[in-house]
Order: sequence, then structure tokens, then C-alpha cells
Amino acid sequence: MKEEMRENLIDEGIWMRGVFMILFLIAYNIVEFLILLVALFQFVAVLFTGRVNETVLRLGNNLCYFALEAFQYLTFNSNLRPFPFSPWPDEEPGGDLWRDNETAEPELDDVKADPDDNIKKVDS
Repeated sequence: MKEEMRENLIDEGIWMRGVFMILFLIAYNIVEFLILLVALFQFVAVLFTGRVNETVLRLGNNLCYFALEAFQYLTFNSNLRPFPFSPWPDEEPGGDLWRDNETAEPELDDVKADPDDNIKKVDS
């Protein structure tokens, strides 16, 4: 048992993973701040235009996937190191509800507040 622990303590691979974990923690903190900026920008864009910015939508989605990949690596759920050691995530973003297209318009009404929702009906 002590021999196995000693081998683990001197295993270069485990120590290298620890170094990468620290780097990905730093990268995650930067990405977390960028996601906050993306969220605020998209909120303002929807507020003024009624739809999201497509470029920023894709960026936000890719940042979220990077954060997921980093968390999977940090928690030992994956041995695949995130970007730049693997390709940058390039998934198709969601957000169809806020895009400017024909199919999204009817759904947009479902999201907006209905003034009658807060009215309490009393039987007389």
C-alpha cells in the first residue's frame, strides 16, 4: 500500500494534470467573466431590438461548452483537455425564441408578461 502511494506521489502524469487543472481553473474564471458580459450584452440587445445578436449568441454558446469541457476535465470526468489542446467548441446555439425568424414570433408572445396574470379573481 505504501509503495503504491509512493508511486502515485512521484507520478509525473498526475503532477502534470495538476498543473493543467490550475491553468484551466484560471481560464474558466476568465470565461465566466466573458459569459457575464455576453449575457448583459444580449439582454441589452433584446431590450432594444427584440432579438439577440447572432454572433454574440454563438460566442456565448461556445464559451458555455468550453466551461463544460473544463469542468469535466477538472472533476476527472474526462481526460480530454479542453481548448487549446482540443478543437474550440463550435456547437449550434439555441435561443430560437429570441431570433428574428418567422417560427419564433408566435412563441415570443408566450414569454412576455401578461398583465392579467397577477389579477386575483374573486367570486361574488
